[in-house]
Amino acid sequence: MAIGTTGGRERPWSLPATQDISGLSGHVPPAIARLLVKRGIDTPLKLTSLLDPPHKLPHDPLRIAGMDVALRRLYSAVNNHEKVGVFGDFDVDGITGTAIIFEGLTSLGVAVTPYLPHRVDEGHGLSNAAVDTFASDGITLIVTVDCGITAFEEVDYARTLGVDVIITDHHLPHDGVPNAVTSLNPKVPGGNYPFFELCGAGIGFKLIQGLYEFYGQPWDPGLLELAALGTIADLVPLLDENRYLVQEGLRELANTRRPGLRALYSSARVDPNDITAETVSFQIAPRLNSAGRMGDPMDSFRLLTTTSPEEAGSLTHKLESLNLERRAVTEETYEIAKAYVEDLPELPSILVVSDERFLRGVAGLIAGRLVDRYRRPAVVIAIEGETSVASGRSIPEFNIAAAFESCEDLLVRFGGHSQAAGLTVPTRDIPLLKSRLEAYSEDSLETQGLERTVEIDSVINLDELDAEAVRWIRDLEPYGPGNTRPVFATLGAKVSEYATMGREKQHLRLRVEMNGVVFTALAFNQADRWRPSTEFVDLAYTVTNDTYRGNGAIALRMLDFRPSRD
Repeated sequence: MAIGTTGGRERPWSLPATQDISGLSGHVPPAIARLLVKRGIDTPLKLTSLLDPPHKLPHDPLRIAGMDVALRRLYSAVNNHEKVGVFGDFDVDGITGTAIIFEGLTSLGVAVTPYLPHRVDEGHGLSNAAVDTFASDGITLIVTVDCGITAFEEVDYARTLGVDVIITDHHLPHDGVPNAVTSLNPKVPGGNYPFFELCGAGIGFKLIQGLYEFYGQPWDPGLLELAALGTIADLVPLLDENRYLVQEGLRELANTRRPGLRALYSSARVDPNDITAETVSFQIAPRLNSAGRMGDPMDSFRLLTTTSPEEAGSLTHKLESLNLERRAVTEETYEIAKAYVEDLPELPSILVVSDERFLRGVAGLIAGRLVDRYRRPAVVIAIEGETSVASGRSIPEFNIAAAFESCEDLLVRFGGHSQAAGLTVPTRDIPLLKSRLEAYSEDSLETQGLERTVEIDSVINLDELDAEAVRWIRDLEPYGPGNTRPVFATLGAKVSEYATMGREKQHLRLRVEMNGVVFTALAFNQADRWRPSTEFVDLAYTVTNDTYRGNGAIALRMLDFRPSRD
């Protein structure tokens, strides 16, 4: 079937053009210079700016428009012993940002009530019901985290109850900002903040950083580990201040004093000494996110903020169970969604699937997997009676938030980023929404050539992967959006050994040689593609720690391989 072929594992490789690396000669090995030049880092000054920025980090929070207003209002709340509510989103970004503001204010003696909405019962964003809950508890100031920039009616309602609102959010504003005390968001016009890509937890950190500097006190460096968790989980570019927050936060995470994180490490089999951004992405963040997807996000908040090892153990066990449930539901739902797509006569420019069996808590995960498989933006709609909730994920060539905005007249609410967004729609309007989104994408997305390729950063011989090159690969961390882990290609490596691994023999291990240098190369879930007669192989891979051989050893993690053509 033609559609199935699009999602197959055989993908073309995109090899880099010949590059002029003379500008970095003598500063980095040629293998590293080639990947840096491909990423636009072609002078020592640009390299220094990446590794050791010339400006002081973290940036001055007062450069965010409205920060001075927010600090004066918080100062008044501290002095007048007001009760403060912190309302966050239910994902890791919102949870960690809420914890940052909660801990920062609590340390100043403020009575703080955290509030994270239930994904199914309450949905995304500040609600009048949440405002009522805060007001009935005597709260006179609400600080939002990772949400609120479109909460016009809710902020006005809070004002009628005598409750002020400070908004901290990083989503794009629509038609101005609410009538709050202030809206802290680098994307709001009027400020001169030098970096636009902070996540919700990052902006929450800036607020507490600013408040403590206002008081002339040092802020707790332990807040950086929370900021790092949110920054990594929210997939914002790991550049500039985000790179700083993650680098420093990873150091704090390695030595965390939080019982909840220590218990989570143990459960997830995470070695604190080897925590990277990828460790957070694949082992820590999914467990923290499971509460918001399948249960109560306050469980993850309590895990991060508890001082009790007993409570930490209990909450970790709960999150582990929820994460296993999430995995099972995701697999089942993905198969349903994939079947819808496979049954289409041809692949449309955007994939829109809906079903009563879809759960909103995993809709975004399913959309992401459809994007990975079919190289198309995808929208997964969970039908829930008269209204339905959808999550969309996209590709760099397509702004899915703009696509949703083009259908605003059909929607109850919507919001998000160019690559990830959500909406609520009357169920009766799903067919019209689907046709409108397809028409929009056909006009704005050129689907020809949208084949997923293996993007190669640098073509090298194995003997170029020496100790200095490996040190540079580690020095360029943390890896993530905006600074992805380098992908190398080696052409014509000799295969000296091969073996399968895993319970079902689904993984492949090779011993490959070139110019007297030998490496182990691992390909997960690709053993069925191996042909034993292959003598020479082309490899596309990343460099990873070889835990089997011990500390300091490396292995090649194959993204793809093919018999050498020469």
